[in-house]
Amino acid sequence: MHSATITIHLIDQPAGGVMVLTTAGSPQPGRGLTPAQALATDLLTQCTHRASDVRYWQGEDKALAFVESCLQPEGLGFSVNSHARDMARMVLGMPCVEALKPTPPSEVPA
Repeated sequence: MHSATITIHLIDQPAGGVMVLTTAGSPQPGRGLTPAQALATDLLTQCTHRASDVRYWQGEDKALAFVESCLQPEGLGFSVNSHARDMARMVLGMPCVEALKPTPPSEVPA
C-alpha cells in the first residue's frame, strides 16, 4: 500500500459560509484507500454537509511542497541554513537534527 499526504484547507467566506479546498481526489467507489485517505474521506463527507463549497483538486499543496524542498538537496536543501532546515523538520513533525536549540515556529519573529 502506498502512503498519502492529503491537505484540507477550511476558509471562512465573507457571506458566512465555509469553502473547503483539498488535495484529495474526488471519491471513487471501490478504490482502495490508505488510512490517511480513509480519514480524509470521512472528514470531507462532513464538509460536504456543512460547508458552502467543497473543491477537490489533484495538485500538490504548494506550502507543503516548499517546506519539503527545504530538506531536499535537489531542492532548497543546500540553499537554506541548518536552522531553517530544522524549522522545516518541526513543521513536518520530524525531530530537529542540526541546530542545538531550534526556535519553535510560534517564537519566530514575523
